[in-house]
Amino acid sequence: SETRQARWRKLNIVPRGIDREIVEMIHRTTMGVDQDHRNIMLHGARTALADGWGGSMIATELQDILFGTPSPLRGKVNLGVLSETEVNIVVHGHEPVLSEMLVLAAQDQELIDLAKKKGAAGINLAGICCTATEILLRHGVPVAGNILQQELAVSTGAVEAMIVDFQCIMPSLAEISKCFHTHLITTSSKAKIEGARHFEFTEKNALQIAKNIIKEAITNFPNRGKVDIPKEKMDLIAGFSHEAITYMLGGTFRGSYVTLNDNI
Repeated sequence: SETRQARWRKLNIVPRGIDREIVEMIHRTTMGVDQDHRNIMLHGARTALADGWGGSMIATELQDILFGTPSPLRGKVNLGVLSETEVNIVVHGHEPVLSEMLVLAAQDQELIDLAKKKGAAGINLAGICCTATEILLRHGVPVAGNILQQELAVSTGAVEAMIVDFQCIMPSLAEISKCFHTHLITTSSKAKIEGARHFEFTEKNALQIAKNIIKEAITNFPNRGKVDIPKEKMDLIAGFSHEAITYMLGGTFRGSYVTLNDNI
């Protein structure tokens, strides 16, 4: 609202650019620079506004344009979504193009046939952390867990490959994977991990790279040993985008909170 923006201007926290505010925050918090906690907090608010309205909002809109706007759908969550009979591939990170291509590649009939030749019943794709939410919202792909469960997923002994890109990847994953047959696969030139297998992901050859990664996981299936998959999993409903909520509340012409209030 105009009132809210006027308050930002009064406090001098109107963002001047997404990258600029982040870089300045790093500079201010370097030893010997900004030493007034109130001043740091104000710039923190400016950085948050830049990240939210300039970064996250734009990214959300662009992803909806590229991959489709989420709408309510059913899904499942918890480590129990891993399969004892299928090739388990866990996607972990934040790169939406990578996860979208993996979802597409996992449905390739040639790869499904290859999985069956290796003794598996099929291909089971699951997500961890933020990427999990992306593919859950648009495709109903099950969520194996959050950031704290990435090591537990590997320790089930049932994960043929954990595919990571950047952010939220625990440094211990490479060592834990060595205790099992799991292949830890990195995909970003900015985030390589010692001991992991690397498949450089580029948008130009996105689908082919995704197929190569899934093929790597499939060929690893015969190496699986004893598995211990928790039985717990829960049903959920996700996909409540802004557009979907607006539609459920009556849309543009008949918008009302009556439906929401009645159900509350």
